[in-house]
Formats: sequence, structure tokens, C-alpha cells
Amino acid sequence: MISPAPLSSPLTGSDLHVWCAALSGSPQKLTHYSSLLSPDETARANRFYFERDRHRYIFGRGILRILLSSYLGKEASRITFLYGQHGKPAIEAPLHFNLAHSNDWAVFVFVRDSEIGIDIEHIRPLQDADDFARQFFTTNESAWINSLPHDQKWNGFYKLWTCKEAYLKANGSGLTVPLNQAEISFSKNDTAKLTSIGGDVKEASKWRLELFKPVEGYQAALAIERYDGPVTFLTYQ
Repeated sequence: MISPAPLSSPLTGSDLHVWCAALSGSPQKLTHYSSLLSPDETARANRFYFERDRHRYIFGRGILRILLSSYLGKEASRITFLYGQHGKPAIEAPLHFNLAHSNDWAVFVFVRDSEIGIDIEHIRPLQDADDFARQFFTTNESAWINSLPHDQKWNGFYKLWTCKEAYLKANGSGLTVPLNQAEISFSKNDTAKLTSIGGDVKEASKWRLELFKPVEGYQAALAIERYDGPVTFLTYQ
């Protein structure tokens, strides 16, 4: 029998939990997660052309519902999602969350009173990386990537990309705000910092960035507003 929840205590105001989960598993798990979805989620799942993508969506939504259920003390199938102007999901509760996926891996983040965003990317070469960087990275960011040893450039590229995506998801703007308006810098110990937002240094100082690698070959980052507490990393099984 599949456990209904991996934990039993709600988040406190000083907690931030990041979960990593595989978007694959047994047919029994797939059936269970599918049974938790709302009619609109089921309809969306059925619109995927490839079975692989349909299954990944079902796993991702099912796991999200189970995690939310454990934090809220509410039945997973009865959770109702709200969606912002740019599609960011939310719930009617003092709990903020976000999720992202790449291939068969997903990351989820939960916190009580802060805006939050998360992103994960598979580290791999891109054919149009130079054009991409010119369009979405600032001059300083491109110079930082070019300063890296050749075998570290793709790691640097995805550190920048995930930080920017996480920030844009956190403020609910999606990709409607140009990526080159959020400038990221890195210290010698590889700590990421949002240095300006459209030239506004004060606004950028409200945000914290955290880089992490949930699994080998993947880069992830989270962005959180006005939070200086600990980050707990967990694995969903």
C-alpha cells in the first residue's frame, strides 16, 4: 500500500523544505497518483502526445498533492489549486510552494510566508548557447561565463539559467520579464547573489538565491524573498 504522506508535521515560520523526486515508478504508483488528480489535471494529462510526458505529469502532480497533504493535514485529492496571471499555482493557505522538472526528475519547495521559486535543468551542451547568452544574459554574466575554464562553462551557464528562472517564477512573472533584467553574480565560494533587477539594487537585496545539485548531471536553484532561515533538503521515495 502506498503511504499517503511522507511526513506528519506542518511547516513552521522558520522552515524551508526542498524535495527531490523521480517522475517514474511502478504502475501501481502511477494509478494511485492518477486517482488523486482533479478533472482539469486529468484532462491536461490526457493532452500529452507522448505517454512518457503524460506519466511524468501525473507523477509530478500526484507527488505535489501528497506533499501538500502532509503539510496541510488535508486529503490529497481534495486540494484545490489557484493559478496566477502567468500560471503559477497556489492554494488558499498560509503556505507557498513551487515545483520544476527536467526529464525524470522534479524538485518541490515549500515555505510559509515568503514568495518562492525553483528551477532544475539537465546540464548538457546547447548548440545556440552563444546567441542564447547574448539575448538573456547581461554583459557581466557573459564575461563571468567566459572567464571559466572550458570544462566548467556549461556548469556556469546552468547556474545562471536556473537562478534567473527561479527568481522569475518566485515573483510570478514567468518569462514575461526579460531574463537580462535580473543580474546574477557569484562569489569565490560559488554563492549566487541577485545583484540588480532592472538596475534596482535595493529591490534585488530582498531576494536570496540558493544553488544545489539534486542528482548527478542536474543543476537546480531556488529564489526566496525576505528569508534568512535554514534550507532542508529531502528526498521523496
